[in-house]
Amino acid sequence: MSEIFNTNWNRERVRAGMRWFGPEDTVTIQHIRQTPGVTNVISALHHIPAGDVWTEEEVAKRKIEVEFLPNESAPADLSGMALFKWYKENGTPSGLIWDTAESLIFTEDIKNGSPDRDRHIANYNESLKNLGRFGVCNVVGNFMLVADWTRTGIATLPDGSKSLKYVHAAFAAFDIYLLKRHETEQAYIDDGSFSAEEIEEARHYWQQYLENDSQRREDLAKMITAGLPGAQAGFTLNDFRAAVSKYENMSEEDLREHIAYFLDHTVPVAKAAGVRLCCHSDDPAFTPFLGTPRSVGSAEGYKFLLDHGCGANFCIGSLMANEKNRDITIAIREIAEYGLAKGMSIDEIFPHIHLRPIETDGKNFREGHHAEHREELAKVVHTLVDLGWQGVFRPDHAPSSDHGFGRPGYDVIGRGYGANLLLGLFEMAEIIKTTRFRVVEAAIKASGGNMELKEDALEAAHQAEVDKVARKIAFIKIPFAYGEEGVCAQPIA
Repeated sequence: MSEIFNTNWNRERVRAGMRWFGPEDTVTIQHIRQTPGVTNVISALHHIPAGDVWTEEEVAKRKIEVEFLPNESAPADLSGMALFKWYKENGTPSGLIWDTAESLIFTEDIKNGSPDRDRHIANYNESLKNLGRFGVCNVVGNFMLVADWTRTGIATLPDGSKSLKYVHAAFAAFDIYLLKRHETEQAYIDDGSFSAEEIEEARHYWQQYLENDSQRREDLAKMITAGLPGAQAGFTLNDFRAAVSKYENMSEEDLREHIAYFLDHTVPVAKAAGVRLCCHSDDPAFTPFLGTPRSVGSAEGYKFLLDHGCGANFCIGSLMANEKNRDITIAIREIAEYGLAKGMSIDEIFPHIHLRPIETDGKNFREGHHAEHREELAKVVHTLVDLGWQGVFRPDHAPSSDHGFGRPGYDVIGRGYGANLLLGLFEMAEIIKTTRFRVVEAAIKASGGNMELKEDALEAAHQAEVDKVARKIAFIKIPFAYGEEGVCAQPIA
């Protein structure tokens, strides 16, 4: 039976993390420490320019900031590994761990294959080695060109909380009337950016909301051109336009060649350093985007990365923005099966996962409360547990409430609630999986060892196991059926 079900799940190995943007973040390490269930911090050295080395001294400093309480008696003449060892021997642990770096940026020179990319790759490899020395074993990047995750504004939810949103007509209006990549609307149709219907919607949006409202135009441009989350400053509109123009003649095949070159020169270094390199999904997973190619918006994109030894920083919210990825559990299993067939472990395939729900109509979306999307999140979690995944996840973003704080999408209370709801779903999924294992085992025994199970034997074994676990989980209602056909096909309540 152990060949059928992996029952070696350890709740302490599925860990909830929360992103921290460093000492300048309004959410402090103390706030994260006081968030029940959260044990891991996801952080990056945003103050170091993209392409420069994350030195041993800077990595050690961040490691100490996260994992130890401030200590005024720390010797001023120590730095790097020596200072970290001093804290290990004399410091007071915070109870938190920094083992995931998001993001160690794949620079534009790497993505566009410029002559300077080899210098950037050499610096990247040195950073990987320094991270590995301090046990930062997961490193995230992305291959989105120019813009990192893209939103167009802030939505007000029915309860009054605020969440990030993407309105496709607003984005198209920005591209056509503010960025002005092309001189004619027809050119946007010709390069595949928008359909004629989408251009009409953009024109209407521009005339209704932006044409006579300079503040709205400024807010939209600021939101889209903000650059990387955690960066000190975003692009100006002219900077953004110039950056986009560098990719005018790049095809998806060209981008993949540049990705392969980068991964082939970094993955071996990462593995030698004890680091798992992984790539975030395109966010949102639309292609083309600002006339540039995309590479990681589907299971096929992730298979290409796995071919080069790079794992998936799987983000359900960014992928589900594209209606082709709506049943996200299919993509999870497809990627997992592909990686397993290549000899990778499930944790190498998915080193780090973002579990962020969205509400979408297929073109527009807004980020929602985790509690309002329990059913789809439970399906995802059940799939991960069924595959035997054990790693670090984060709730990613959450709406901002009146009593919370943090930059848009990073409200500490909303993320803390989401993390704990997800931890509960992971534990619930394991109870279901273990119950299913016991049901089949009992049914085989009742059938005299016959693997062709009879329906009455399954039903009797199922009921017996339900009676055993009902008291443990009576307070939870699972809103969907689970398991294979005919095995625990009815939800336990």
